[in-house]
Amino acid sequence: MAEATNMRAEERQDLAGLFSRLKRHLPIILACVVGMVVAAWAISKVLPRRYTAAAQLEYTPQSAVAGAPQTQLSDLARDAKIDAEVQTMKSLPVATRVVEQLKLDRDPELRAAAKDFATDAATGKQAIAGALLTNLNAARVGTTSLFEVGYTDKNPLKAMQIANAFAQAFMAEDLETKASEYKEVDSRLNGQLDELRRKVEQADAAVAAFRVRNNLLGLPDSVTAEQEISSIRGALASARAEEAAARARSGASGSTIVGGGTNSPYSTATMSSLRQQRAQVAARVAALQSRYGERYPALADARKELDAIDAQLSREMRDLSRSAGNASQAAGSTTASLEASLAAAQARLAGNVRASVELADLQRTAQNARDAYQQLLNTSTQQNAQQSIVRPDSRIAAPASLPLTPSSPNVPVLLFMGAVLGLAIGLAIAYVRERWVQGLDTVDDIETMLGVDYFNSVPTPASSIEKPRTSDPAEATLLHPLSAYTEAYRNLATSLSFTAASVQGGKILGITSALPKEGKTTTSTSVARVLATGGSRTLLLDTDLRRRSVSVALAPQARIGLGEVLAGTATLDDVIVREEQTGLEVLPLAPTAGTSSHIFETPEFSALLAELRRRYEHVVVDTAPVLAVADTRVLAHHFDALALLVRWRYTPARAARAALHQISSVGAGVTGVALTMVNLKVQSQSGFGDPSGYADYMKDYYAQS
Repeated sequence: MAEATNMRAEERQDLAGLFSRLKRHLPIILACVVGMVVAAWAISKVLPRRYTAAAQLEYTPQSAVAGAPQTQLSDLARDAKIDAEVQTMKSLPVATRVVEQLKLDRDPELRAAAKDFATDAATGKQAIAGALLTNLNAARVGTTSLFEVGYTDKNPLKAMQIANAFAQAFMAEDLETKASEYKEVDSRLNGQLDELRRKVEQADAAVAAFRVRNNLLGLPDSVTAEQEISSIRGALASARAEEAAARARSGASGSTIVGGGTNSPYSTATMSSLRQQRAQVAARVAALQSRYGERYPALADARKELDAIDAQLSREMRDLSRSAGNASQAAGSTTASLEASLAAAQARLAGNVRASVELADLQRTAQNARDAYQQLLNTSTQQNAQQSIVRPDSRIAAPASLPLTPSSPNVPVLLFMGAVLGLAIGLAIAYVRERWVQGLDTVDDIETMLGVDYFNSVPTPASSIEKPRTSDPAEATLLHPLSAYTEAYRNLATSLSFTAASVQGGKILGITSALPKEGKTTTSTSVARVLATGGSRTLLLDTDLRRRSVSVALAPQARIGLGEVLAGTATLDDVIVREEQTGLEVLPLAPTAGTSSHIFETPEFSALLAELRRRYEHVVVDTAPVLAVADTRVLAHHFDALALLVRWRYTPARAARAALHQISSVGAGVTGVALTMVNLKVQSQSGFGDPSGYADYMKDYYAQS
């Protein structure tokens, strides 16, 4: 026998099992959902109609400085700017503009609502503006550069007018802010222009003073100065050459009186003629001397002529030497003068270069100041021109249109909320019912909560027979022998028979229940009939002394029965009633039978059971409920197999456990448990884990009539 536990099966089931259990409460859940949807619809009809009109604006920023390049904002900075625009839209100054524009201070509804905002510091228009903001909604449209402003009111036309007025007032407020920014920028530009103007004037004055100080009335001409220096250098070179030549002539004048040739630096026409004459005379002297000797008279004359020529050459050379010295001195004076001129020209050139550098630096400073001044002047001019066409950072992308359908109450949303709330209530009720339910439902419930083996489930005729021909459950086994209903009893009979067969001479099959009205008599009768129709010699014994349900149903005319047999006043053959249709034999209880269970403790009853074991293959015993009377506990030790019946979703688990405990307290035991009166149609939808949950798969296997 499995160990009993208080843990329900659904606590260990997977999602399919939980969903299956949920389907059991589907009618209640649907009723809650439908009820809440109807309630939501009724509420939507009662609530006042309100209309919302919305205008869309687009953020298109403009730089406050004219001519400045448009700064590319990062996504984070752009989002912050748009959020700031949305907050400005919901600000009190914008709402005050709307109040003034539409004269809403005369609106009685807003005046009444403004009482909640009235303070000593707030004006009447500000209080009305505060009341106006309570019906305003401004938000960004997704992640785009669009944002919208919406106003909700009972009057759709008023909602549209106020929404558009807010858009226009926002742009006017933004325009005023931009104009203030332009004025501030213009003021800064004017101050910077004055400062730059002073710098330009100071730079020009510095250039003029430098020109006067350095005698630079015109532009310094370094090219002319360089040409002058080049000319002086050429003249100096020539003068130095002349000086060198003059010195050479002056130095050589005394050494070439006689020996200078035509190529001598001091050779002149006179000296050349004298030298030629001397050469001729010297040649004649040499010839006369070699030919005639020293004493030849013509030789003396020739020598005298030679001496006269030499004297004349000496006089000529002295004149030339004096002339060469004078020329050398003149050349030296010319060279010195040219060198001085060159030095002066070079000094002037160096001064011009230094002055040019300083002047160029001053001129650059002045030009930079003028350029900065001109650029800022152009910016100021553009700024003044831009100020006349300044526009706000946002524009109206789509004005508010007249709302034709109310925004509140939102019927689809209300219905959806009603459905969700109804579903939540239905699930809560289902959960409570599931946790508080006392009945047993599936094989998992039997094995885990009772700790005993599970036989099978016995369905109701209506759920297992498509067109039942009788309303009597016991008779249905006769009229529909091939149905799922009859097969359930056949399965139970088979389980009991095989269990009893494991005991030596086991033939006594007891059927009991914890409480009345659990299908015990119907089950006993049906099990006995299926055994009898199966060819087994079977006896149905009625031991329910108080109800006599089997006897009333199968042997209503009996006047003697079990009591008379035990008393010895009648024999078995006298009291047994045979059912001709099935061959089942019934041992009834006569109306005169007592209600004392002591008759089941007598030796006569034991002898009777022994006789029944000898005569029959199966003896099915219909007993009284365990918790009602003690009869079943007295009979329990006589059974070879005992089935405890539990009515599906009806018998409390505690009652079943109490019945098991009472039977075990007398040393007996229950072989297994069977669920009775199972609605197969419901169980097939929600009976997860139970064999009857697969009834839909097997319904075509059984005969339907």
